[in-house]
Amino acid sequence: MTREFPLTARGVARLQTLTDTAASLFLDQGYGAVSLDMLIARAGGSRRNIYQHFGGKEGLFIEVVTRLCEEQGQPLRDLDIEGDEIGEALTAFGHKVLEIVLQPRTLALHRLMIAEGQRFPALSQAILRSGHEAGVKTLAEWLRNRRCILRTDLTPEILAEQFVSLLITGPQLRALVGRESLPLSSAEIARLVRETVSAFLHGALKGGKSPDA
Repeated sequence: MTREFPLTARGVARLQTLTDTAASLFLDQGYGAVSLDMLIARAGGSRRNIYQHFGGKEGLFIEVVTRLCEEQGQPLRDLDIEGDEIGEALTAFGHKVLEIVLQPRTLALHRLMIAEGQRFPALSQAILRSGHEAGVKTLAEWLRNRRCILRTDLTPEILAEQFVSLLITGPQLRALVGRESLPLSSAEIARLVRETVSAFLHGALKGGKSPDA
């Protein structure tokens, strides 16, 4: 943001309306399809104000996506993994993560990351850090305190990455291409989490035996 002077309360409210409207437009239509004229028609204001505060459309986009990253990342950073029994804890964590990543706004931000990755690589990486990687970090920190019951040849970070990827990849991809009816029912979320926890803890082999057993 290029603004270097204080805003009045009215100015702050107008700026909030502008950024909120821009967020909705960018998430719905992408960067290229949104023009400043379209934004001004919906939110009010002027080109002069946009250039004065953000330096133009690109600066506004960067500001909006930065805020969206913070909005997306906060629930994942705040996740409190409850309980000491690993199966119960992973189940509770899985429910919360699926509810977050399958929200329409989160999915729209993910689409934006893919669509604008080449034009704005730093922003796309920020979206990844605030979403997927934030969830992995939260789980890895919890697993690190339970190393005594985990495999010693895999780090908590690898285990957390595998669990989160196993849990969200299928539902998220199906939702992104419109093959998943949202919101998922409580029963469907419970099934996805239960199957993920079982596969993660016991593997795919009968009896949960490792290949080296």
